[in-house]
Amino acid sequence: MSKTLQSPQLSSSKRIAFTAITILFPVVLIILVEIILRKFEYGGNLDLVVTQQQGPKFYCTINRNVARRYFTGAVSTIPEPPDDKFPINREKNVKRIFCLGESSMAGFPFEFAATAPSFLKDRLKVLLPQYELEVVNVGLSAVGSFVVNDFMEELGAYQPDAYLIYLGHNEFYGAYGVGSTIAINGNPWLTRLTIRLLKFKTFLALRDGYLWIRKNLSSGNAERGRSLMGEMVGEQMIPYGSELYVRARDIFKQNINAIIETARKQGVPVVFTAPVSNLRSHAPFVSVFAEQTTAEQMAVWNQWVVAGDSMVSGYPDSAVSHYRKAIVIDSVNATAFFKLGEALYASEQFADAAAAFRKAKDLDALRFRASEEFVSDLAGICSKSGAIFSPVDSVFAHASPHGIIGSELMLEHLHPGIRGYFLMAKTWTQSLASHGIPVPVSEWQFARDKTDEEYMALSTVTEFDHQVGRIKVDIMTKKWPFKEPATPYKFKPKNPLERIVLRYLQDDIAWSTARYELAAYYSSEKKYDLARKECLAVSAVIPYSYQPLLKVADFYREENRTSQAKEAYLKCYTTEENPFARMKLAIILIEQDSLNDAESQIGRALEVERSGPHKFQPGAASSAQYLLGVIAAKQGKFPAARNYLQYALNIYPENTEAKELLGKLPR
Repeated sequence: MSKTLQSPQLSSSKRIAFTAITILFPVVLIILVEIILRKFEYGGNLDLVVTQQQGPKFYCTINRNVARRYFTGAVSTIPEPPDDKFPINREKNVKRIFCLGESSMAGFPFEFAATAPSFLKDRLKVLLPQYELEVVNVGLSAVGSFVVNDFMEELGAYQPDAYLIYLGHNEFYGAYGVGSTIAINGNPWLTRLTIRLLKFKTFLALRDGYLWIRKNLSSGNAERGRSLMGEMVGEQMIPYGSELYVRARDIFKQNINAIIETARKQGVPVVFTAPVSNLRSHAPFVSVFAEQTTAEQMAVWNQWVVAGDSMVSGYPDSAVSHYRKAIVIDSVNATAFFKLGEALYASEQFADAAAAFRKAKDLDALRFRASEEFVSDLAGICSKSGAIFSPVDSVFAHASPHGIIGSELMLEHLHPGIRGYFLMAKTWTQSLASHGIPVPVSEWQFARDKTDEEYMALSTVTEFDHQVGRIKVDIMTKKWPFKEPATPYKFKPKNPLERIVLRYLQDDIAWSTARYELAAYYSSEKKYDLARKECLAVSAVIPYSYQPLLKVADFYREENRTSQAKEAYLKCYTTEENPFARMKLAIILIEQDSLNDAESQIGRALEVERSGPHKFQPGAASSAQYLLGVIAAKQGKFPAARNYLQYALNIYPENTEAKELLGKLPR
């Protein structure tokens, strides 16, 4: 009779241990993988704030690579935020404002001094001179409210006094927008969870692997010739009031409330900006008919529109009548409303024109501009929650012809020009001051306020900035959705300024190098004021560096403005100790027969050169000895002069000035 074999029974303690190991093993494995990926810095450092050395000091700076968290593998061009800096250790008299939002907050298409946060800082420095003002630009192109809330959760650790936020345009096509190529299907909480998980290297690796597989299994990405703006579009038609439109609006309201709650927990006041759009000078991108509009009705609609087009230039009132008849047939087509707005504007019915232009913008099915409902939602939430709403849209309208925003303040569909960003900063200043942010109203020194012209002069904005913006926009608007060119567009520069700017935009030269090259060009044209302005613009960005200030002094010297040159050389080595400014100042002092002062400057220059990071080339080192020889010769100390000159030739035998003077010395 056979016996049945039975498995040995595990004791209860062994079963518990086995179960625990089964459960914990994947967790331990994930932790181990995370540790390894962090050790080898997979994906690079994607923290929002990193530490960076600038000159002799270390600063916190906004990480230029932070957008790789959200965009890697999804688009060919990953946006970068401005790398604004602020001290690691915050002093007591510092007031720190973080500016967050989309491309208009970042300042597109401009940079540095020509952005709204920079203009804001200029004003706050005048009105709050008793404080150190840190206005840190954390704006980033192609992001919306999900990313801004993510950024705020990290920025709370850096003791902000206020958040200034610009949102609304990117809720459809910005990162994680409902119509974006970077979107998470499902409930918004899933998107928020995904964004949190992106801080883990393991999740990043899984995400990147998934995107790599999807890319290689697809037949190719037809969007790669487009701008970042074009690449972000997943759903090209989102009609007004559609399911996606309503979903985006609901998510926007949820996220605005989440942002306010994040700021509340941190104890930081938050200021929202009413987003602005070009109403009068930019037609809708995509117009659609209502679903119930028949082909016959579309044909009649088109007849009325064509008839209106034929009359708008000479008989705008008649054109208005024709466009209104088209709108009766179909009331959701954006084109008819835009044409109606143009006809009403031509017939000087400006209030009705403004309403028609706003309706055309709202009905545009390619949703790059925030609708009036989004702006109203933002204002309503601010009113209920106590958050501050800065009415930039109303201020822009007031500053525009007949109260309708157009190309006077805007570059294309939604980005302001330099004048627009300047006005935006002025409006922010008024909103901050009226609400006692970042200091009580009593501490604002309004008596120090300046005119707009004086503030613009403080900004260091030059023609270089204007041309950078103009060329960027020119290149962008030659691509979809503005145009679909048969061949890629190439900008052709027409003058030295455009050539220098284009080389910078193509990454052939650095930003500072471009400004220096333009300064040299202005100098060759004897336009010394313009040359100095370019160098001062660089100094405003790197205020700790001697290099731009040395060039400023050199241009004064070249212009024979000796007293200003002396002051500029002094400011140069006071800003950052260096031997070059002292040497050049010594030359002026020798020419003025201030020989003892000149000798002292050269001696100090040699000390700085020996002990510091800035070294002379052989020719410059030889020149220092030559100048000492000149001083000794002028003082009648010929043996000493001979020694200096001989030493100069030992260092650099090609020093012809030293040879010539040595030959003239009496023996």
